[in-house]
Amino acid sequence: MASNPNYVKKQLTVDTVSWTAIVAPIDCMGVGIKNSALVDLRIRTDSGDATTQDTISAGSVETISVPRHGGGLQDGGSGTRFYAGTRSRICRPRAGQGRRN
Repeated sequence: MASNPNYVKKQLTVDTVSWTAIVAPIDCMGVGIKNSALVDLRIRTDSGDATTQDTISAGSVETISVPRHGGGLQDGGSGTRFYAGTRSRICRPRAGQGRRN
């Protein structure tokens, strides 16, 4: 059976040395991060700006989902918020190695 083109699940391995980009694999309205590691996961929207940092506790999930909108907004009228290939966030575990689902 073929997979649904409107739903994609990926698993990434991250390390404590560098920030790992979370990239949308398809045009979508929401992005979720599940921290399946045994350590907290740091996330940022800008790797060089600590004020954009937050933490996803071990075993927790963070989701960004946004509603569709009409063509009146100044974004070309598209209802899509995360385009395929665009980065929504970056992440790095506090210690050890982690995995983002």
